[in-house]
Amino acid sequence: ENRKLPLCEKNIEKNGIEEKNMRERKKDVEGEIQSIAKDQKGEETKLRDLKQEFKIKNEAAKASRKALNVLKRNQEKIEMTKTALSEEIERLRATGTTEYEEKHMARVEQIRKTEEMVAALGAQSETSSNHLNHLHANYREAEARVMQLKGDKQRERGKAMKTQQELEALRKGGKNKLAAFGSLMPKVVAEIAKSKKFRLAPIGPLGAHINVKEGTSENIARAIEGELGGLMHSFLVSCSQDQKELFNLFSKSGLTHKPPIYTCQFTDRRHDIQAKRVNTDMFPVLIDYVDIEDTNVFNRVVDSGSLERILFIPTTREAEAVLSKPELVPDNTVHATVANSYQYYPAPNYRSYYQEDRSRGLLKANIEELVEQYEQQLAQEELQEREVEKLIKQANEEKMNHLKQIDAEERKLKHVRDKIRVKNNEIVNLKNDEENEAPPDISAFEDDLDSLKEELDVVVTNLEEENAKFTSATEVAEAAKDAFNEANECDNARREGVEPLSEELEQLENGIKKAKRDKEYYMTKRGEYKVKINKLVKEVEEKEERLGELVEKAKYWSEERIQSRKKVDSLKREVVKMEESLKQQEETQEPRELVTQKFDSLSQLYERARAQVMYMDETITFLVSMLGQRKLGFKIIRNTTSKNINRNFTTQLNVRQYIGKLEFDHHA
Repeated sequence: ENRKLPLCEKNIEKNGIEEKNMRERKKDVEGEIQSIAKDQKGEETKLRDLKQEFKIKNEAAKASRKALNVLKRNQEKIEMTKTALSEEIERLRATGTTEYEEKHMARVEQIRKTEEMVAALGAQSETSSNHLNHLHANYREAEARVMQLKGDKQRERGKAMKTQQELEALRKGGKNKLAAFGSLMPKVVAEIAKSKKFRLAPIGPLGAHINVKEGTSENIARAIEGELGGLMHSFLVSCSQDQKELFNLFSKSGLTHKPPIYTCQFTDRRHDIQAKRVNTDMFPVLIDYVDIEDTNVFNRVVDSGSLERILFIPTTREAEAVLSKPELVPDNTVHATVANSYQYYPAPNYRSYYQEDRSRGLLKANIEELVEQYEQQLAQEELQEREVEKLIKQANEEKMNHLKQIDAEERKLKHVRDKIRVKNNEIVNLKNDEENEAPPDISAFEDDLDSLKEELDVVVTNLEEENAKFTSATEVAEAAKDAFNEANECDNARREGVEPLSEELEQLENGIKKAKRDKEYYMTKRGEYKVKINKLVKEVEEKEERLGELVEKAKYWSEERIQSRKKVDSLKREVVKMEESLKQQEETQEPRELVTQKFDSLSQLYERARAQVMYMDETITFLVSMLGQRKLGFKIIRNTTSKNINRNFTTQLNVRQYIGKLEFDHHA
């Protein structure tokens, strides 16, 4: 390292001298360049002025050339027009206006015939439009008819399916009349009879305890069942505790629709209805046709059904004649059931409502008769469903026939309208030709010819003046161009003299940077060498000091022998024990390969668990979105169903000439 220091000093001095010389030369070159640039500044200003002057003169020459070309084209146009006008004057002098009169009469006749055709086509178009509107109306009526019949078919199908289910339940129940109230009703009644948890045995279903008297007509029996409604399937209990117990029994038995439960104190005393009942010989009173042995069932029928205040009237004509007049209404009348389909309320609040007949013949005493009635009803409902299917087929055929007629009429109407448009265009073109081809006026043409000659003389004069201006502007522009090119060549020559100086300046700057960089490099190396030398000197001093201490210790240990109390055998045994302890420690610690293998396996388990968690998260997100879609789909289905029901309901009201409104409570 000591030998390298003089070499570094020599290189530092050499690079410093080179850097100083190059900096002095750089200063001289920069002075020369600045002197040239100062002289060139004024020349550049002059060059810009010459360039601007040339641009202005050149633009003036271009504008003059453009104006000259415009005058030339105008002259050619006027000469062509003048020639054509002269030829037309000569032709008219030779032929006169006979040709124009012939064309005029032909156009007038053609316009008249075309207008007559347009009027005839317009009448045909109006007739077709009216016919098309009628066809559209017929198509809408047929479509509404199809929708109504489809709704009727669905209702008939629902009735048939319900009757089929009830018939199967009756057949499975054997001769037990309770089967008419539901397939599980015999089981429920048997469970009630076996149960000992009731204070008093519940009574029900109430319809099983209600019979119609012998000789009662079918219509009156169905009217009684229709008025009782849900009361036919209900039960009676004596206290709230029995009500809870009965409800739990319904749940355990698997009843989907649980019957109503009425809670009232059981008694042996029948209600006295004589003061509040209807007494009349005009029409039957429903209470007179029922036979109820159980007192509690009779009292419930009176409290909830009010059969003693309800009349049966066979026809709507009789109901309107009697119930619409207060003086003819029997006392204590609540309403009357009419033709098993309507409820009429008496004056002074006279009104009527349609009520669908939903009676099922549950009041029949004989189960065989009930089964036979259900079979007949099922056959009738299936027959009605087939009849509705035939009507749907006929209505669809009628609708398709209307649709074909609509397509044919639309094509016909389009064809007629296209003809009208073509004829109108012909009329417009003929009228335009008539206006454009006015009778020729030779004197006017001669005046126009004189005007064209005067205009041509003016254009020729202007053309000569503009041609002189263009020649002058071209000469001035050429002179400005020559002056600018000369100044530009002088500027380029001066710039070529600056380029060698710029290259030399760039070389000097690069040389200065290199010399400075080399100088800094050798100065850095010199510092590093000095640090290494100082470090080595310090290490030598420390080693010499340590050598002295070791020499002193060696002298001390060589003169006196170390005494030990332990014998060689005991020391040997301790060494053996320590070796065994080291081996045991090596055996208990797991090797590095095993630890790495376990780490890799646990990492894989962690990644699999993490992937499963991410998959479960994606599944949950998908399920949430699917639930949202199902909720939206449910709302769409609900809205569509509600609209169909409302439309069918409105159709039924319109057919029967009633007024009503159907409201849905989707939040209930």
